[in-house]
Amino acid sequence: MFEFDLNQEPLTNLELIAEQKKVKAIRKQQIKYSCISDVSHAFVFIALYLNQALTGYAIAVAIAISTVCAMVVAMAGKHALKVTDKISIGVITIVATLATGLILSLVMRQQFLGTIIASLLTGSIVIVGATLGRKIKKVMVAVEELKPIIEDEYSLQELAILCRHFPFLADYRELASHYLRPHLTYGELNAMRQWAIINSPDIDVSA
Repeated sequence: MFEFDLNQEPLTNLELIAEQKKVKAIRKQQIKYSCISDVSHAFVFIALYLNQALTGYAIAVAIAISTVCAMVVAMAGKHALKVTDKISIGVITIVATLATGLILSLVMRQQFLGTIIASLLTGSIVIVGATLGRKIKKVMVAVEELKPIIEDEYSLQELAILCRHFPFLADYRELASHYLRPHLTYGELNAMRQWAIINSPDIDVSA
């Protein structure tokens, strides 16, 4: 995924458009994979219901547990999976799988085979949320960061303050305008913000 580097020359207008198209193509592909995963899991649940291996209420419980856990692992933490993240995901997957199995078997008195399959499906959905879900989150952030700042007055004001305090950032902005990009992107603003924090942590650029 593209990341802005202020030590490199700014993207030209055509290069920015190319990056936007590339990221949107990745987003489309990942959403397709997500839909395939959802349909596959739904097909198995429907098959269990039609074969009377699980009741509709049991399927609803399994879907609720797996969806909540999948959303937690997909949205929590950073994009890159560290060792601690993998351990947490593993624990959540095991807990979700066991919880589904115990509720369906002990509380709802479902068939053994249906309970086992539903539990495995729960774990599968959580794992998909931890991997594909985070990838989708990352690409959605990238799409937003590649958008130019045009009518966002707060961001434009912050950008102006940063450039006024730091000639290096002002030079970057001016060079970008020479490349037919009068409006910097949200990703570049974020890069400037991080650059200012690292190089001059004592300067307040919030006002």
